[in-house]
Amino acid sequence: MNSLTLSEIEVQMLKEYIETSNLERSPLTNEYELLRVKDQKVKLILYNSGKLVFNETNETLDILKSILIREYDYDYYLGSDETGKGEWYGPLVVVVTALTSDEILELRLLGVKDSKTMKTNRIIEIAQEIMEKNIPYEYIVLSPESYNKLYQEFENEGKSLNDLMAWAHGRAIRELLERLEYEKVEVTVDKFDQMKMENRLKGLDRIKVKVIQKTGGECKTPVAAASIIAKYFFEQAVRGLNNEYKLDLKNMIPGDINPEILPYVAKTHFKNVKNIIR
Repeated sequence: MNSLTLSEIEVQMLKEYIETSNLERSPLTNEYELLRVKDQKVKLILYNSGKLVFNETNETLDILKSILIREYDYDYYLGSDETGKGEWYGPLVVVVTALTSDEILELRLLGVKDSKTMKTNRIIEIAQEIMEKNIPYEYIVLSPESYNKLYQEFENEGKSLNDLMAWAHGRAIRELLERLEYEKVEVTVDKFDQMKMENRLKGLDRIKVKVIQKTGGECKTPVAAASIIAKYFFEQAVRGLNNEYKLDLKNMIPGDINPEILPYVAKTHFKNVKNIIR
């Protein structure tokens, strides 16, 4: 069984489809369910929140393809997100994806959604499936060593972590746009600092490029896909650091690690890391 979240319009369209198709409903099992369908090869559970759990038969997928809304206003929909900002260990990773309208539908059916609701194993599995589809994406992986050097450079200029993040997002977005052929694109960035991000995107042709900075941007499939790929690269990088330095970073604290090693596996501006190095 897989799941995705429907908009209010999609919920209504699904209910109408079920009624007109006379699909057999099943009794609800709890107060959070809006409807259940079990009709031969079609199994659906729709929750009040809009979450839909479904089996992946051709019959069920055909139903979903008929009710999921697609937008064709842009040639590509780009989504940009990062991971690693809040972890004292490992890299900072920024990823931008570029999806067509049909690819957004395809990834929704694959199970691409807010990565915060997904377990690590599932994130890795879906990230690999996304990358196998040859969907255009750009990424920046700043190893702890590179991150620390850049952070110091920005700090010396009186700039903050948000400046560094805006630089990374801006660079990834520009590099991906250069690889694409388009008349119009929409770019959504998971919002963190609107002014700094706008400054990094100065010079883009805003007739062709619409930029949206959205809090909770992972509700949009291109951003969700970027987040999933970013977390995949983060996990790969942490695994590499663990192997190289014989560590288990997720289950350690900075005090467990040789201070001489810390700049190569940790972000040194974090207080718990800085205190050990001092």
